[in-house]
Amino acid sequence: MFTSLYLLLLVALALFSWIANVYGFMLVDGEVVPSLLSAESLRWFVRHCMQHIASAPFAVVLLVLMIVGVIRNVGLVQYFVSVFRKREFPQLSRKQRYALSISLGVLLVGVVWLIYGITPLGGNLLSISGEIAGGPFSRGWLFLLWLLVGVPCLVYGWVSGLWHTGKEMLGALSSELSRCSSYFVTFIVASQLMAALHYMGLFLWLGADWAIVVEVLLYGAPLAVCLYGDRG
Repeated sequence: MFTSLYLLLLVALALFSWIANVYGFMLVDGEVVPSLLSAESLRWFVRHCMQHIASAPFAVVLLVLMIVGVIRNVGLVQYFVSVFRKREFPQLSRKQRYALSISLGVLLVGVVWLIYGITPLGGNLLSISGEIAGGPFSRGWLFLLWLLVGVPCLVYGWVSGLWHTGKEMLGALSSELSRCSSYFVTFIVASQLMAALHYMGLFLWLGADWAIVVEVLLYGAPLAVCLYGDRG
């Protein structure tokens, strides 16, 4: 659905840019809106198409899918659904309670290490000036979140006997990658659509903040539908 929509938007943008170029619509910087159908634009897109894909937030999508995959496979989603919908706490076996206590201990160690790293006492995750902004934490927070969620979940699954081999653990991490494989086609089309919007200079009118909003919507909306849609 989203792939077809983005392709239609690309066609509409191409027609709009052609009309705007013919009638001499001006950008904020005084340049005429470039036509996406011109030979120069086509050469530019072909030359930079791989850069457009590389500059898209693939790493963010990958980590999100892995986090959701391990959470779903370890049974946390089903557990909290029972708590909030059925108003009951599912019974855990003795082995599961033991595994839960160990995984919570691992989580606690991770949280303490994280807090230590972003405080002046430790400062390992702060910038040179001692601030969170611009430091390792601000740039790698999603990876740290993946560690804080993924490692305790993997520990729980291993200790509780849910998984017995490393292959099963890797399968849990990659389960959403395979289920949402069609999303990556949409992802590639979205990267070209985002590049077209930048090439036409539309964000010179709207502002840089709107570029972030549009990017989040283009990549995030189909990902959310894939993750929370019907699991068949």
